[in-house]
Amino acid sequence: MNNGDQLTFSDDKTVESVNRGLDFLENGDFMNAFSVFDSIMNNKPDYPGVEAGYRTSRYWLNRVPGLATLNNGKESADFLMGQWNEFENYSREKNFFGGSAFKAVQKYIYYNSSEHYKTAFANQESPADNFSLLMNLAVCFLTLEDYPKTIETLEYAKSFFKNDPKLLSILAAAYFKTGEAPKSLLLFREAFFINPSAIDIELIKCEPINELTSASKEAHPEEDIREWVPVYGFLMDIFYVKGKISQQTAELITKDIASLEKSYQSMTREKLKKSNVLPRLINKYLWLYDYYHFQNYDLSILSQISQRLIEIDKSLFGSYFSKNKP
Repeated sequence: MNNGDQLTFSDDKTVESVNRGLDFLENGDFMNAFSVFDSIMNNKPDYPGVEAGYRTSRYWLNRVPGLATLNNGKESADFLMGQWNEFENYSREKNFFGGSAFKAVQKYIYYNSSEHYKTAFANQESPADNFSLLMNLAVCFLTLEDYPKTIETLEYAKSFFKNDPKLLSILAAAYFKTGEAPKSLLLFREAFFINPSAIDIELIKCEPINELTSASKEAHPEEDIREWVPVYGFLMDIFYVKGKISQQTAELITKDIASLEKSYQSMTREKLKKSNVLPRLINKYLWLYDYYHFQNYDLSILSQISQRLIEIDKSLFGSYFSKNKP
């Protein structure tokens, strides 16, 4: 750019070169990508995106040859994903995480990894690892924003592993991205009930989860915000889609509450902050509250639960239950 930030012919040529380099990265042609960015670095080292493209192409140029020595399938996919994890750390360190070069090479790595995972599953390389293969494949599809394939893969996996919270959360994110919000919110609610700490919050970024993680982080900055997501999902009426639960499940939740109450009452405030006891106790109570509110209405039990929640955290539940009386 020059006077008045007007685009010059020189700038236009540089833009074309940068875009060509990004295309090479997206197609895994790291030699040509490096050649393009190296040439721009010699003339305009401070041009936006050039240093990131140079670092990215050089990084992968030095690693892809190792792929040629591996077998197609799980071995190659695991190698690529392992290298990708290292690259993410490197990109953060060099301050180009999430930029154009990062996203271009991400498409190549995740697409190729997905192809290798598909090969591994089709060939039944390791039947005992079928679940991890399907999960890894789904993560690749989700990252590539291929939501229909993410759903297809995880719905198949769900027929065998229906209570895995990470699976349910990724499936929920994919459904939300395809516009099926009610189904998505139901799955999110179930996933965060089963085990919040098993959920990779970075994988499932979408509007409702972003809103809930923001609220959780603001209120509990020193705690695992995943544990508080379902609590705020209830309070903010974001997890408003609720599936039916059996009487047996309600009885199990009641037993869990009794156990968590013992832990809660025996712990100091400092110990509670370092544990997941408080948010899990609250969430169990909220599920039981919904059961006696929507399925097996009992005003007496609802009043007991609401009163106990107010005792546990008046700042959270005092105003809520004054506005939403059982």
